[in-house]
Amino acid sequence: MELVRFRNYQQETIQFSDGVNIFYGDNAQGKTNILEAVSMFSMGKSIRARREQELILNGAEDGELHLVFSDSQRRHESGIYLGRNRRKRILVNDIPLRKNSELMGRFCVVYFGPENLDMVKDGPAVRRRNIDMFISQLHPGYFSALSQIRQIIEQKTALLRADNPDTMMLEVLNERFCLAAVEVIEKRSRYLRKIEEKAACFQQEISGGNEILAMQYKSCIGNAAERSQEDILRAVRDKMEENSRRELERRECLTGPHREDIIFSINGLEAKAFASQGQQKTVVLVEKLAEVSLLLEETGEVPVLLLDDIMSELDRKRQKYILNSIRDMQILITCTDTEGFKQNEPAALFHVEAGAVRQMS
Repeated sequence: MELVRFRNYQQETIQFSDGVNIFYGDNAQGKTNILEAVSMFSMGKSIRARREQELILNGAEDGELHLVFSDSQRRHESGIYLGRNRRKRILVNDIPLRKNSELMGRFCVVYFGPENLDMVKDGPAVRRRNIDMFISQLHPGYFSALSQIRQIIEQKTALLRADNPDTMMLEVLNERFCLAAVEVIEKRSRYLRKIEEKAACFQQEISGGNEILAMQYKSCIGNAAERSQEDILRAVRDKMEENSRRELERRECLTGPHREDIIFSINGLEAKAFASQGQQKTVVLVEKLAEVSLLLEETGEVPVLLLDDIMSELDRKRQKYILNSIRDMQILITCTDTEGFKQNEPAALFHVEAGAVRQMS
């Protein structure tokens, strides 16, 4: 991978190993920036920045990212070109892509950072974003549906806050919203069940069989499991009609995937309220391991696992479990030191300091 005027890197080339890659050094030296750059080739956007201009080296007008990766079919060369005064450009094998959704599914990653550890106790938006990022890698059309929903919400909100809302236009937007919502609700419901099945097995293993993990999808239409797309569409339309007067009164969109949640529970008790901090961290850990397993199962390709300074947040038991669970795959790990990895399999070591990466022997 090559970083050119990206974050705090002027120009740096990194040759990853096929196994474990450990990037260590003091805080604020640029370790996380490496993982961020890699993840951009999966989603087409940053896992951290809201504005793409934030990704460009301070004082520079543009930046570039280049990544060579291989799947079971062939070798690929990708480039992402950023500019302060122009739109981002993405090329794969010298072919320009028109939008982010065209990139998704080509190069899959699972990112696990300290901010994920609060996923259980944080607000619903964090949990929605996590599953949305996962599903988008499997179904680019899902990401397009999410984008469409965001656009419609902006348009609807502007209409609802007008002095005299155009009710006919609201009906048009509501129908477009319902059609996009079906894609999101159906896939969230289906993939959460698959993630739950795998994560529950991991949870039983790490807890010695003492903890049963469950994940409940709280959809805007109630129970969405086992429902056809036609049933979901009817239910969303009914819910939209039911809330139409309230939306006009409150001047906001009250129905849709943007207000849904996922509830984690252990042994029948909601993890957010009753689980210990260690249990909450374990829930997120096994959920991420389930994502890795499911991506491999669904695509036939092993995803790249990005672990951003996560080991310092986990106790020795959980550190050992995660390292034993992620063999035979490419892993990029950031940390402040390599102490916790000395007893494990050989790894490629990279020291990061002030935007410079040095591979250690």
